[in-house]
Amino acid sequence: MTSSSQKSPLKERDLHETDKIGKEFDEDACDFCHRYKRSGLSRSSKLLLDFIMQEGVLGRSVADLGCGTGGFSIELLKEGAETAIGFDLSSRMIDSANDLAAANGFADRAKFQVGNAAKAELPVSDIVIMDKVLCCYSDWSPLLKNAIGASRAMVGFIVPRDDGIAKLPFRLGVRIVNYFQRRGGNIMFYLHPLKHVDRTLSDSGFAYRRKQASRLWLVFLYSRVQSSNLTPNR
Repeated sequence: MTSSSQKSPLKERDLHETDKIGKEFDEDACDFCHRYKRSGLSRSSKLLLDFIMQEGVLGRSVADLGCGTGGFSIELLKEGAETAIGFDLSSRMIDSANDLAAANGFADRAKFQVGNAAKAELPVSDIVIMDKVLCCYSDWSPLLKNAIGASRAMVGFIVPRDDGIAKLPFRLGVRIVNYFQRRGGNIMFYLHPLKHVDRTLSDSGFAYRRKQASRLWLVFLYSRVQSSNLTPNR
């Protein structure tokens, strides 16, 4: 019998994975922040932002899972979102995100904190986003289900372009990248079954709304059925 003080192999694996993600992105925090200040959001992130804008952002609350340095949340606040809360495994990313919020005048409307969004108790929010986050987790299901449970209206996410004619060459490229990532002890990139992701969302009352590909990424937006009748959270 395993004592209560011992962790199961599965929990130890999850802890090792999230620790590794946090440490690797700690090293990249400054680069991410400078890149956003210099160039704004990436092309794929801008696509997701446009999708959300078309559905309506004014007065809504945002939960940004794997928020990084907070650029996506800041852009939504600029466009009229009421509040934003972000979670990330990297403490340096969170420090940069809070500094960025303060620098843009959103210190009272944005809060970023260290946490594993797959397990944290998330506040119920109108819009939940996961910008290039699912691919960092070997098991996508807990993160997606937690996001679904927290969303009143929309779930938007960006994943690697594992689809269509790009699927086979993309998978080969990811396999090569992961070979070197593994040798260097770095985090891996995971390609998850998009049909299962879609089924999880649809079974939870979300309808597919929009999808578009960029060079390396697929951008998706789902909305809760009949969510258009919801009153924005204030």
